[in-house]
Amino acid sequence: MYPRLIRLRDGRILLSVATSSGKGITDMARIYESADEGRTFRPLADIRDPAASEGRGGCCGSLLELPGPSGALLWAGVAGMKNHAPGRRAELRVWRSLDAGRTWAYLSSCAIASDGTPWNRGLWEPELTIDARGRLVCYYADETEPGHDQVIAAAVSTDGGVTWTSRTVVVAPGRHDRPGMPVVRRLADGSYLMVYELCGRIEGVACAVHLRRSTDGWNWGAPAGRGAAVRTVDGGYLHHAPTLVWAPGGGPAGRLLLVGGLLRDTRGKLARPASGETILMSTDGGHGRWFQHPAPVRVAFSVRPDHFEVVCANYSSSLLPLSGGAGLLEVATKRSKDGRCRAFIATAPLPLAAAPDRTQG
Repeated sequence: MYPRLIRLRDGRILLSVATSSGKGITDMARIYESADEGRTFRPLADIRDPAASEGRGGCCGSLLELPGPSGALLWAGVAGMKNHAPGRRAELRVWRSLDAGRTWAYLSSCAIASDGTPWNRGLWEPELTIDARGRLVCYYADETEPGHDQVIAAAVSTDGGVTWTSRTVVVAPGRHDRPGMPVVRRLADGSYLMVYELCGRIEGVACAVHLRRSTDGWNWGAPAGRGAAVRTVDGGYLHHAPTLVWAPGGGPAGRLLLVGGLLRDTRGKLARPASGETILMSTDGGHGRWFQHPAPVRVAFSVRPDHFEVVCANYSSSLLPLSGGAGLLEVATKRSKDGRCRAFIATAPLPLAAAPDRTQG
């Protein structure tokens, strides 16, 4: 589950997935590498976190190559799922590799739940990024903030993730709005864009994808705001688990490519077969409407997808532009015939400009 793609400065592509060391819940990460633009991947390393072992579980993940001569790689993930396993404690743990991803060692934790946090409250979905001042930032969803079901919070590091300070709440609208799954990207003009889901008691558009902007990658405006809803030209919207990538081409602003778990129409009805088979593209920096394009990986949804289907199928898929920006690599998850959640990889060409479309109902 939870695939993540990055391109390293040496041209290689790294892929991380959350997986299980046995037949139980996910409790480890596996790292793969590709030297041929995503056509093939080979296993590179495993990250087996003892804090996620013995039934405590782990999930999610974020990959980042630090700037500078060290070439250090970071991976951040969750340890401590919502369960009663002995010693379970929600924590966002950062691991570091100094040998191009072949071996990994625990470095620090960018967030740790306080003593006494209930078993059904957690920390989720870390997102590592570099702000305009060159600081390492860890964004995450936090269920432990008093007065809120969930908020998006952040911590910052000035020493490459060895220590963390300045925890701050970034997105915290209504008590029950549940913002989560933040993904941050730097745009062509140097500004930053964050996409996230808003999954609380929001009539008609629960879990719709929203965005907000920052000039420096740290200040995102008043936390109480919900942000702007992402809409297609026909008023449709992506439902939960968004990820975002920037690609050159299409104009001065480049192209923003956005994927989410499901696609719904203006009435909130599941758009089939477009759900699981569509990415959205913007060539104006995400300021206007978004246009639909076929996704490289096609994930079919049933008419009424249940929880078992939704938590795997197209759940937080990962996108990466191919060299030159003419193509797009995607890793998406879906159930195989044996019922297991597996990652599937495909590439597809990208149009240079957005074109009008029609949302399928």
